[in-house]
Amino acid sequence: MESIILSSSAVAVPSRGTVPAHIGKAHPRQRLARRAKPLQQPRLAKGPIVRAALSTEVDRDDAQKHEEAPKPVVKIDNQHDPFATVVSIQYGNRLGELLDTTAALKNLGLNIRRAKIKKTQDEKLVINKFYITDAVTSEKVLRSSRLEEIRATIFSNLLYYHPEAQDGMAWGQKAHKPSTADPLRPLGPRKRGVSTTVRVMEDAEGSHSELFVDTPDRPGLLTAIVSTLKDLNVNVISAEVDTEGDQAKDMFYVTYHGDPLPSPMVQLVTNALQYYLSLSEVEKEESY
Repeated sequence: MESIILSSSAVAVPSRGTVPAHIGKAHPRQRLARRAKPLQQPRLAKGPIVRAALSTEVDRDDAQKHEEAPKPVVKIDNQHDPFATVVSIQYGNRLGELLDTTAALKNLGLNIRRAKIKKTQDEKLVINKFYITDAVTSEKVLRSSRLEEIRATIFSNLLYYHPEAQDGMAWGQKAHKPSTADPLRPLGPRKRGVSTTVRVMEDAEGSHSELFVDTPDRPGLLTAIVSTLKDLNVNVISAEVDTEGDQAKDMFYVTYHGDPLPSPMVQLVTNALQYYLSLSEVEKEESY
């Protein structure tokens, strides 16, 4: 009689009180099914609202790009405030608080005593006013070279943050436009298409004369006007420098040897300014 020997490795007999490992556990496929969660459907209610907001912002940006750029206006007034030079800047409703312009003016050695922001009722026009004095003397800024620095600083900042403004200004690339004149053409009479209007009238009190200059704007214009007046021994007491787009409309309080300009001097000042301002503009446009 043959004996049958059972190996312990062949058949595993569980002992009493123990549960086989596979009992009570799910099948691997069942475990995967439990782990997998159904995908959540997106909330459709929020989708159209987000898309509508984005499309509105894009439409607003496109409208602003295609909107006609307003005319930049910069005014420097030394007449209406007895203690400070008043600088007004306006460019439609596109200007903010002008923090960069404020910092740039301080870097010129100027103190900003106070500032005002004025808006129209329809908020289509915002006027920024700065009341500035010299940081050293605490007085008004009267020198023409300093006033020209203020103008250049304001226009540089305006063009940096609003490059679309250069289409209506005589600064930026427009001021450095290369000449299109033919250098080989025969010399002849030049076109003097620069329209410069000069008016002089005596003040009501008889203490000085008021000089009005209306001419196309350009960098260095204020210095050129004051230089021409100094060559004629005309003293500039005060000035109001208005720049509207590419046109300058300036007003000066002037005297000749402490008195208002006499009639012959009025004619001399008028002719000199019309000639030199037209000459400088033509030389900028044409080269031989």
